[in-house]
Amino acid sequence: MELMTDLFSRAYGVYFIVLGIALLLSPDRFRHWYNDILVESRRAMFGGTIALLIGSFILATHHVLVADWRIIITLIGYWGVIAGAGCLITDNFVKIFKPMINSNDLVYRLSGLAWAIIGVFLASQGFN
Repeated sequence: MELMTDLFSRAYGVYFIVLGIALLLSPDRFRHWYNDILVESRRAMFGGTIALLIGSFILATHHVLVADWRIIITLIGYWGVIAGAGCLITDNFVKIFKPMINSNDLVYRLSGLAWAIIGVFLASQGFN
């Protein structure tokens, strides 16, 4: 199990760092992306399928419910399953992104900073 935890924390650490940097530098790109998801339901269906597959894989290989940092990986898996299933089951699920479209750049940049911090934490745990 420790090997899977290290692999997931490394991969998600790098992913969240890059995501955080992208949100910090290009909030408009994400604003347009959220709008595209709301306008074209096929994007939500595709993204939902990928999220459900990845979330299911994480839960199948890393279902750790302990009171330490490793639970972050399991929660990412649950989020993938819930978000993926929501996107596949109903068009209304993606409307939770609607407030992000109208958010100012500060909201995007603060969320980018938060993702980057989580990424650095996960990467440090995985590569340590």
